Amino acid sequence: MLPDPLPTDPDELEKLYQECIALETIDQADLERLTEARLRAWGYDPQHLSAEQLLGLMEESINHLMMNLYGALDAAPDTGTRRELEAIIDQARELRGQIGQVFDETSK
Repeated sequence: MLPDPLPTDPDELEKLYQECIALETIDQADLERLTEARLRAWGYDPQHLSAEQLLGLMEESINHLMMNLYGALDAAPDTGTRRELEAIIDQARELRGQIGQVFDETSK
């Protein structure tokens, strides 16, 4: 269960988000509430995101995911797991490229 009110400090919100995700203790309504609070703390209006802002956030999120995947790859316990992670990394790279392409097209 999330605190009420939620913190407004971006670092505190990030810590809370990471804890909830790691423990898988958050339902969809609380996840949306926490996501909106994080957006506000970063200076965005969650109700009025522009396409460029949304794509930028998606790109940032993919980059964060990629860092985590590379960390998992370094810690992979065996070859099979390593191959699975490499396939996921390839998919994430492709998605990042697609997001970048849409971002470029949108900003023209």
